[in-house]
Amino acid sequence: MKAFVFFSLLVGVALSISNLESIAKEVNSLNVGWTAEANPHFQSKWNGNSTLKSRFGWIPSDKKLPAAQVAKVDQIPTSFSSAANWPPCSTLISTIYDQAQCGSCWAFAGTESAADRFCIASKGSFNAALSFGMMTECNQEADGCDGGSAQAVMDFMQQNGLVTNRCYPYNIPTCPPQQEPCLNFVPTPNCWTNNTCADGTKWTPRFYSNTYQYTSVQDIQTGIMTSGPVMACFSVYEDFLTYKTGVYQHVSGTYLGGHCIKITGWGVENNTPYWQCNNQWTTYWGDKGTFKILRGQDEVGIEDEVYAGDPQL
Repeated sequence: MKAFVFFSLLVGVALSISNLESIAKEVNSLNVGWTAEANPHFQSKWNGNSTLKSRFGWIPSDKKLPAAQVAKVDQIPTSFSSAANWPPCSTLISTIYDQAQCGSCWAFAGTESAADRFCIASKGSFNAALSFGMMTECNQEADGCDGGSAQAVMDFMQQNGLVTNRCYPYNIPTCPPQQEPCLNFVPTPNCWTNNTCADGTKWTPRFYSNTYQYTSVQDIQTGIMTSGPVMACFSVYEDFLTYKTGVYQHVSGTYLGGHCIKITGWGVENNTPYWQCNNQWTTYWGDKGTFKILRGQDEVGIEDEVYAGDPQL
């Protein structure tokens, strides 16, 4: 796992900085290809030991999934957007969610990408968010708001399946997006056991027929091109909280924990290749909830942990 791409630029620079404004100034002074800001919604909560750390809920697992068997493609384009490639599913793919003060990033990343893939595989006939609450609260291989693994998500999609988010809503309290993060850490609610939808619809779980891990950059790209977005998990450092625009590469700050997000495509900006990603910290973080991260060099480990599955229609 590559920790410091710009190490040569950082000689003599203190990396352990708890103040996000100082980190943002440091990043912006180094001209490293991305712009930082002291996001006021995070700055007001961050003191180096904040409940914001509860948002980093990825717990790596030793369990191995089969390597993805991807179809061969004639050429991988310079850029690719899942939302643009599958217009019937573009709104679903592009929606930015809110995990709130719960370490459920693992559940959101896997559930979002699964919903996208069901929409794509069904040519838009299924077009709804799957249940983040069901994944967070009912997955016995994970610890709910205390974290979980990508493997736990994939196992749940095969063995239990997910109903829609309208059927089983996310029960973690949230605030208006412009006020997030506004709550302290929230304990995981109990799993529903009556298999009755909150909206009165039929309880209809949707399953992956098989699940797998992508083992190369080319396979990740091919998998996204042919089947849709994927979940990915990586190491988070303090400077990630300050991301605003550009292609993120770790520059400064201490390690905070593991985090999972959704990769929707890729491209090149100022000759730097990147992955295009959706985060679930509302549209008031980053570039309206999205971010770009260096592609092809396993930046903060993001290419080591990429997972998806095939929808069972």
